[in-house]
Parts: sequence; C-alpha cells; structure tokens
Amino acid sequence: RTVVTFRGSNKTKVEAFVVASRAALQPFLRGGDLGKNATETSKVRVEQIQIRRERASKKPVKPEEAIREGPDVDDEEGRYRNVIERDYGDWGVYSPTGAQISAQEVQGVLLLTDVYGAFSDDMEALAEKIAFECQPVVVMVPDLFRGHPWKEDPENPGFNSRGKNYEQWRATHSDHRVSIDIRAAAATLRERYGVSSIAVFGTCYGGGRALEVASGWYPSETFMFDVDGVTLGPTPVEPLACVAWYPTRYDARALFGPDHKGSSLNYEGKERNVAIMAIFAGDDEIPGARPDDAQLLKELLDNDKRMKDRMVKVFPNQGHGFAHIGLGAAKNEAATGDDETDEFLREEFGGSGSYDVDGADAEVASLLSTAWMETYTRVFLPTVGTAVMDDEDQSWSDLEMKDLSYSRNRDVRGELENAVDTHVDVEVDFSRMNPESFLNPDAFMTEDALDTRVTDLIEMLKEKSVFITPEDDEVTVRQKLQAAAARGDLDDLSWGNIPLDDTEEAYW
Repeated sequence: RTVVTFRGSNKTKVEAFVVASRAALQPFLRGGDLGKNATETSKVRVEQIQIRRERASKKPVKPEEAIREGPDVDDEEGRYRNVIERDYGDWGVYSPTGAQISAQEVQGVLLLTDVYGAFSDDMEALAEKIAFECQPVVVMVPDLFRGHPWKEDPENPGFNSRGKNYEQWRATHSDHRVSIDIRAAAATLRERYGVSSIAVFGTCYGGGRALEVASGWYPSETFMFDVDGVTLGPTPVEPLACVAWYPTRYDARALFGPDHKGSSLNYEGKERNVAIMAIFAGDDEIPGARPDDAQLLKELLDNDKRMKDRMVKVFPNQGHGFAHIGLGAAKNEAATGDDETDEFLREEFGGSGSYDVDGADAEVASLLSTAWMETYTRVFLPTVGTAVMDDEDQSWSDLEMKDLSYSRNRDVRGELENAVDTHVDVEVDFSRMNPESFLNPDAFMTEDALDTRVTDLIEMLKEKSVFITPEDDEVTVRQKLQAAAARGDLDDLSWGNIPLDDTEEAYW
C-alpha cells in the first residue's frame, strides 16, 4: 500500500492510492525496473522456459558409445542422435507452463471513487479488497478531486467547509479535467507498473465515469487535448472490462445502444470490445442509479454491438452504496481480531480482504465484480466459453439478483454430520453382470478367479491362431489381437450373452 503521484491535467501533480499483492509490485519495488517481463511477450517467455527445460534434459553421448552402438534404427545418418528430449505434454502456449504464465499476468484496476475521494476509509478498504480477490493485480485509486472531495460541514448541513453546496462544489471539478486525470492514471498504471491490461471500476460518481470510459465517450469534443486546448492529452484508457456500482451523472443513451455517441473503434483502430457489469440497489432513489435506470442500461447494452459481455443486476431491498459504504469501519473492526489466520493472510496475500458491510449482498456484489474482471482482463490465454448474456441459465441475464443470503445461514457442519449419520450402504447389484461370465459374483474379483479367466481367454485365442505368452507386453498383445481381427479370425468368437434390461439396452 502506498501513495504515489503522477502528472494529470495541465501536468499538475495528482496523488493516487495504490494497493497490490506483493507479487504484483515486486518488479516496481526493485527500483522501478520492470525487468524482462516488460519487453518480452508471454508467448516468448513460455517458449524460453520450455527450451531451457529441454536443454537441461539433454543427455550427452560419449564418442566411443556412439561408435559402438552405431546409427539409430531408421536414422542411418545419425541426424537425431543426441537430440534434445521434448516433453510434448508441456509444449506450446496451451500447456501447463502457458497456464502458469497466464496466471502470473498482472492486471491493472483503475478504481474511480465516489464523491468522498480516494483517501476515505471506505475506498481504501475497497481497493484492498479488490487487490486481495484479484491477485496478482495493481489497484490504483486516483484523487479525482485534487485534495478537495465532498465533505459536508457538520455545523452547516448541505454545505462544505468553504460554504459551497454540493452543486457548487461539483462545478469546481471540470468534467474534462477529470477525464484527463483518469486517462493519465491509466497511462501511469501501464508505464510504471507494467500491467498487461486495465479494468475500470467505479462507485457512484466514479461508476458514471467508468461507463463513460468503457463507451469511449468524452465530455468535450476536444478530448484529444488537455483543458488548455493546445497540449495533447493522454491516450484513452481502453479497458477490457468495466464494473460500475450504482452509477450516477451519466447519459446512458449517449453512451450505449445503437445510437450511442461513444467510440466504435479503440485507439489502435480496432473494433471496441468490452465486458460491462453494473450493480444497482433496489431502493436507490438517486438519478442514474435507480432500478428504472438499470432497466434502461440493460436494454441499451443488449443492443450495443460493442459488448463482449454484459450483466446488469439489481439487488432488492438495498440502498445506494450498500456494497462499499461502511467497508472501512468493517475493516477496522476486523483488524481488532488479530489471530493466526489473519497473520497468515497478511503474510501471504497482503491482508484478509474479507470485510462484510451488509450481509450476503455486499459480498456477492464484490465477488461477482472481481470475478468479472478476472474473467475478461486476461490477455495471454484469455478466458473462453459462453458469455453470460448468452448462457442457457437466464437467471444471470435477469435484472433482479436472486437471493443468495440463505447460504450465509447454512449450518454446513451440521449438514455433513447428518449425512454421515444417515448414510446407508447400497448393496452392489450383481445382476448387472453377465451371469455366464460371473456365476459366483462374490468371488469374481479374487486373484484365482482372474487367473482362471485370463487362462481361459488365452486358450480360446489359441484356437484362433492367436498365441499370447506371459512374456508379451501390452503393446505386443494389442498388435497380435489387431492382426487377428484384420484377418477375420475373431469374427465368430463368442464373448457370452449380454443381459438386457426392459428397454433392450445392455447393462454394460
């Protein structure tokens, strides 16, 4: 966990809270040197590892041994003598080594905050939770409000300490300037931490900005330039995945749908392809985050060709901010329960990451969101399969989130103990075995019975000119049987009658 600075709009220094698993930060902590991984592609790394393994397995042959043994069979020229041994079970990118390198990819998460800013207890706790659940990952939380987040003056309700109401305070933070800062933060993630991809995650106000980033929509027509209209601004974020929690202050119709005003192409000129998840609260009354807004967003995403996947969920009986407000307090309470388990999690994963603020719904929202980013931000050996929006289980495409809270109240230990206590052994149904072959089912698996069975089979094959000896290995036996079958010697061989059930289908 650390606080860094980067150059935002107008080259002004902007602070950001950064949290990551130690493995993700190791290259940077070595003094900013990203090492070889920054210049080598994952494919090259896999090939180099496999080649080194082959070279290590190469067995030298002495000259006198080569002369004595002579050339290999079918290799009179000696071309393949002393060849490197290759493990074809682990060769190429679709291999155990390839999967390992893919799992080591470090993704970046750009966490865009609510109006309380990057350094509130809740946002820091959320960043830590994401880093814990998405390892290895670097989570960067830029200070979009430049040290002046919204904070109501307790002695003057509705106004901050400077005497400004909410809308007056919002007007001090230009949408264009915020957009530039977001893009600069993404550039910092890529350049300073060498992340392979970026997901954008936003809550409330930040959720609206996250949707804008995913759409490729900008608040100014001169988005390529900084607020001065002269200086060229940072490159677009181009996220692979987007998660927006109860988003506010965005124009859904401008961002998505067949008539969107966003970008259809990314910065490289390729078709934009992004996976978007949005979480809403059933009792939310803030414009943009209401259930009706969720319905509109879902309909627009369903009709937007740029979607790689989409999921929009409304959690019933929940209010605005249900998944993260109070997370900081829950974290502080959890910190008081210092035991060996907590110590292990801190040592191995940098923290416990499990701070529940409102029963199962908050935890479900968090796990769905982090799984979404894990699924769609993998660059090397990306996740494949059916998209959520195309899944046969339409419950994931339904707007309302099904109630999973029962799982929190399950007595799993009691269920297991009851299963053991009530277990009844099922007798083996020997009627499903061939009665001609196993007249005594209780003894058919004994060693003597098997020896007799094998002996009978060998004698039966001898009559067909198929001679199998105890010295024959499995390959030899198979070759003899295949040759006999090719000659037609086994065509009239009787293997016994097969008992059938009422449907005339064989039992085995």
